[in-house]
Amino acid sequence: MSGLSAPWQIEEDEPGCAYIFHECGAGRTCGAPLRASSPYCPVHHALCHVAPGSEAAAGRLRAVEALASAVGGRRSRIGGRPSRQFLRRLEHIIRVYV
Repeated sequence: MSGLSAPWQIEEDEPGCAYIFHECGAGRTCGAPLRASSPYCPVHHALCHVAPGSEAAAGRLRAVEALASAVGGRRSRIGGRPSRQFLRRLEHIIRVYV
C-alpha cells in the first residue's frame, strides 16, 4: 500500500458521481455509483471525458487554438469588457469546431 490515492477516489461516506446538474440555479450532483478510475458514473464519464488522441480531442484543441488566435494581438489588453461584436465573432469561430 503506497498511501497515495488518485484525486478522484472517494471515501466511503462521500456521494458518488460528481457530475453537477444546474437546475433552477441550484447545483446538485448526480450521486450514482462511480465508473472505475473516474469521478463520474459511466454515463457522465462518457459525456465529459475526451480521450487523448481522439478526433474529439483534436477538435477541441483546434477550437482552443482558434480562440487564442482570435483574442491575441490588438485585443489582448488589460481591463475593459469585450464588445458584443467581438463576442459574436468568437461564437462564430467556435461553432466550426463544436
